[in-house]
Amino acid sequence: MTRSRYSCFALLVALLPPLQAQQRPSQSGVIPFVSVDTSLVALTHVQLVDGTGAPARADQTVILNRDRIQAVGPTATVAVPANALVLDLTGYTLLPGLVGLHEHTYFGGVRRFTEMRLSAPLLYLAFGVTTAMTAGSRSPEVELDLKRRVDRGAIPGPRFHVSGPYLDAAAGGPVNRVGVTTPQEVRRVIARWAEQGATWFKFLGGVSREVLGAAIKEAHARGLRVTGHLCSVTFTEAAALGIDALQHGLITNSDYVPGKRPDECPEANMKAQADVDLASPAVQASIRAIVAGKAAVVSTLGVYETFDPDRARLDPRALEMLAPETRKEVEANHVNLAQRGFVVATPLLKKMMQWERMFVAAGGLLGAGSDPWGTGYLPGFGNLRNYELLVEAGFAPEAAVQILTLNGARILGEDKRVGSIAPGKLADLVVIKGDPLRAPRDIYNVVTVFKNGIGYNSMRLRNAVKGKVGIE
Repeated sequence: MTRSRYSCFALLVALLPPLQAQQRPSQSGVIPFVSVDTSLVALTHVQLVDGTGAPARADQTVILNRDRIQAVGPTATVAVPANALVLDLTGYTLLPGLVGLHEHTYFGGVRRFTEMRLSAPLLYLAFGVTTAMTAGSRSPEVELDLKRRVDRGAIPGPRFHVSGPYLDAAAGGPVNRVGVTTPQEVRRVIARWAEQGATWFKFLGGVSREVLGAAIKEAHARGLRVTGHLCSVTFTEAAALGIDALQHGLITNSDYVPGKRPDECPEANMKAQADVDLASPAVQASIRAIVAGKAAVVSTLGVYETFDPDRARLDPRALEMLAPETRKEVEANHVNLAQRGFVVATPLLKKMMQWERMFVAAGGLLGAGSDPWGTGYLPGFGNLRNYELLVEAGFAPEAAVQILTLNGARILGEDKRVGSIAPGKLADLVVIKGDPLRAPRDIYNVVTVFKNGIGYNSMRLRNAVKGKVGIE
């Protein structure tokens, strides 16, 4: 079945009954959102960005065979199987499925924290996130159950890597931190949640080097990984201890706070970085030390932009996803942004961008995540905003795609399966109308997202979420 344009095929699919013979029974919960589910699919005449950082290639064909990529190459030379469903993607761009490394399934930063059991997985998938690591869980049991529901096809969503509870020196707070003050305590917590299925653990700003080091050793002994939004422990100290990923980049690195004391979080953290001379020998040495320790860094430029009164903008499409009362609060937060306690001025945001370029230039592994928050920054939308900001930061568009895809897969240890478009890998792909390499805003024009070879209609997923964020 061939159509001269992808839009023709999409229209045809929309007119078909929701249950089709080729739908997989195990995926019954996702059928209303599926637009392509057949054993052999040929995506032809598409601009391809493969996720490796290599230059984009025009007029390519990608063959999908069930859940795998079978072939990739120029349309003129790739043989299309006679029984394949052929989709002509002239005028479209194909990316690997995005890999998010600071994702949440709760909506915070507003008076009423709510679990996004429906809205988070649907929004992530709608905007191309096919693999997502939750960087800290308010309710790990809820997230583990959500992962199981997605895995068995009860609801659409990305391939979740669930972290355990937030870990810190003190318990409590709006994110339900678990307090750990000794190596024995942290080992017990890791053992408990490892048995439940958590694969990552995230620390917050009050942890000591002794406890963090014990946690890293315990997690690594179990084949698990550790990340952190740190403060009391600096980036260079954490890298020396063997941490796997450092969240947020420059703004949370207390290496650069004057008078920093061991195992104490200075009050000036996330402010003092605005005055740092990035060209100084001390900063250069710290970046080399982080790279030498093989600690990856997770960029979250987009969420910090929402705290910049001169740059923050509310996306009308994202606002549509919010429940009415939540929307009112988000809009009020935005109006009063300059008067709120935490503000990120534009010069600091620009330094964050520069630091990330320096980190990559020094050989560092940079991934990205959205960090949804009550500033109106939502799953999926935020991941794509990161692409625009990475390009603004000076990364080539193909390098920005690599940060969002293959680099993230490497940080998760999943790069043999996902993160790039190559034969043998899982068929996780994002079909975008237009050319985001030349017009970065086109990145939001997601039409279809393939996960494990099944194509999901982006607009149907988004429509199902409208008015739900802040409720479910």
